[in-house]
Amino acid sequence: MRIGFDAKRFFHNSTGLGNYSRSMVYALARHFQQDEFWLLNAKPVSFDPEFPNLHLYVPNRPTPLWRSLGIARDIQALQIPVFHGLSNEIPVGLSRKNIRSVVTIHDVIFRRFPDYYPILDRNIYHFKTRYAATRADCIIATSQATAADLQEFYGVSASRIHVVYQPVAETFYTRPVLPQVHPRPFFLYVSSFTGRKNQGALIEAFGRIRKLTDMDLILAGKSGETLETCRNMIRSAGLQDRIHLFTDCETEILQNLVHQCEAFVYPSLYEGFGIPLAEAAAAGKPMAVSNIGVFRELAGPAALYFHPNKMEEIADAMLKLQLTDHTLPMAKARETLLEKLEPGRLAAQLMQLYRQL
Repeated sequence: MRIGFDAKRFFHNSTGLGNYSRSMVYALARHFQQDEFWLLNAKPVSFDPEFPNLHLYVPNRPTPLWRSLGIARDIQALQIPVFHGLSNEIPVGLSRKNIRSVVTIHDVIFRRFPDYYPILDRNIYHFKTRYAATRADCIIATSQATAADLQEFYGVSASRIHVVYQPVAETFYTRPVLPQVHPRPFFLYVSSFTGRKNQGALIEAFGRIRKLTDMDLILAGKSGETLETCRNMIRSAGLQDRIHLFTDCETEILQNLVHQCEAFVYPSLYEGFGIPLAEAAAAGKPMAVSNIGVFRELAGPAALYFHPNKMEEIADAMLKLQLTDHTLPMAKARETLLEKLEPGRLAAQLMQLYRQL
C-alpha cells in the first residue's frame, strides 16, 4: 500500500508537530516495510531515508499554494490512494481525484483559549481545522481530550474520530552517554515560553522550596512572549543561581536534559496531548503534572498531580518527587503508560485505519 504525507512539519519543524510527524512516519516505515510511505514537500531538502520504503517527492515548479491547492494532482500522479495530513489540515481536491484522506488534529486550544493567539492566526487555524474536520474521511485525535473538543467546538460525530496517541522518539528510551549539561541535580520543565505553559507558577512554587531542596530548576524551550517575564521573576526572587533557562536548544540538548534530570514537572494549563510528559516517562523520570484531563488520561497513577494555579500544591508535589515512597509506585505504573505509547502498536493502529478506507 502507498501512503502519502504532508511533510512540511516533518522537515521544517523541530518541536511538537515536527516531532509527531517524524516519530509517526518512522514508526510506520520500521514496522510495515512491505508498504511504501511518501513524504511530499514543496522544497528540496537534504534527506537520507532511514528505511528503503520511505521516499521523498518534491514538485518541479510548485505554486505558492501548492500544499493546499496543487498537491492533489501530484498525489494522483504518484498513484497514492491515501493521503495523511499530519498537522491539523488537508489539501483541497482530494475527493475529486478519488484519494482518501486522513487528518491528525492535535488540539483546538485556539478555540478554548482564544486570547493566547493573535486573531489572524486564530482564524487561519479555525478555517483549516473546520475544513479538515468536515472533509476528511478519517479524523485522528491524539487524545480523548482532543476528541471531546472536536465534538464540542466542531460538532464532529464521535464515530468519525479515532484516538491514536503519539509515539516517543527512540532516543528517549535509551540514555545516551553525553557530557553533563548541568553540574547540580535538577527538576526540569520543557515547553515553549507562552502563557498557557505557566512557567511563572513553577518559578513561584520553586521559590517556596528553595531552602528545602538541593535541586535546581531548569526551564527549557522555545523563546516566546513570556520569556522576559520569567527572567524578571527569577531576578526579582534572587533565584539566578537556582533557576536556569535553556532557550531555543538543539534537539540533542533537550533530550540530554530529559535524561539527566532527577524529576520532571509539567504545570501547563491545557494540552491536546503533552509529548514532554511522554518523553519523560520513556526516559524513566518521576513526574508531577497539572491535574488536567489529558494528563490523567495518559499518565494515570504514573504521575503526581497538582492544581496548576495553586503554588502550594506545585511546591508540595516537587518535594514529594524526591521521596522514594512516592516515586516507586509511579515507576511501576509507568509501564502501563509506555505500553500505550509503544511505536509498533501505534503504527499498527494507523495502518488498520488506512486499510479500512
